[in-house]
Amino acid sequence: MTVFGDFSFLVFAGLIGGLVNVVAGGSKLFVFPMLMAAGLPPLVANATATAGLWPAQLPGVWVFRRSLAADRHRHVLDAIIAAAGAVTGAVLLYALGEAAFLSIVPGFLVLAAVAILFGDQLSKLGQRLAGRNRAAARVMFLFTGVYAGYFGAGYGFLIVAAVFLAGEGSIHVATARKNFISLGANTAAVVPFSLTGLVAWDAAITVLISGLAGGAIGGRAMTYLPQRLLKRIIAACGIFLAASFLIRS
Repeated sequence: MTVFGDFSFLVFAGLIGGLVNVVAGGSKLFVFPMLMAAGLPPLVANATATAGLWPAQLPGVWVFRRSLAADRHRHVLDAIIAAAGAVTGAVLLYALGEAAFLSIVPGFLVLAAVAILFGDQLSKLGQRLAGRNRAAARVMFLFTGVYAGYFGAGYGFLIVAAVFLAGEGSIHVATARKNFISLGANTAAVVPFSLTGLVAWDAAITVLISGLAGGAIGGRAMTYLPQRLLKRIIAACGIFLAASFLIRS
C-alpha cells in the first residue's frame, strides 16, 4: 500500500469501528484485521486497536456518571480487579509472543462472535442469577480482564453478564458499570502496551479520531439500522476471521 492508501485504510477502520461500537458493539473484530491489512504485525495491530478504541468508553462513563454515584467503592473495586486482569493479559501478550497469539486468536475470535451474537441471552442469564454469587462475579471480572488485556473483542458483552451476576438489577446502572469497568481494564492494558512499544501511535490516533466521527454517525444511524442483523454480520465476520487464521497457520 502507499502512504495515502495506508492512511485511508486506517481512517476507514476507525470510522467502521466507531459506527459498529455505537450501534451493536464488537468494533475490535473490524479494526484489528483492518490494521493487519494496513501492514501492522499481529501483536502491534492488536495493541494499537486497543489503544485506538480505548477512549470510546469515556463518553459512556460521562453520560451515565450519576448511575455510578451510589456504591462508588464497589464500582471502583470491580474496575481495579478488571484492570489487574488486563495488565496480566497485556504482559502475557508480550511475553508469549506472536506465535502463541496466532495460535490462540482463532479461539478468541469465536468467543467474541458468540459473546456478540448471544450478548442479550448472557445478560438475561446474569439477571436470573443476580446477587447469588458476587464472589464468582469478581472472579469473572478478573479473568475477563485478562482476556481484555490479551485480545478483548466482545469484552463488553461478557462484562454486562458479570455485572448482572454481581447483583445489579438496573440495565442503566449495568451499562454504566460496564463502561466504567471496560475503561479501567483498557486503560490498564494500554500502559504495558505503551511501555513495550507495541502501540503504533500514529495509527492509534488516526483510528481514535476517525472512530469518534464513526461513533457520531452511528448515533444518528442507530434508529435506522437493525441491531440484531448487525450483530449477526459482526459474528459472521468473527467466524470468518477465525477460519482464515486457522487456514493461514
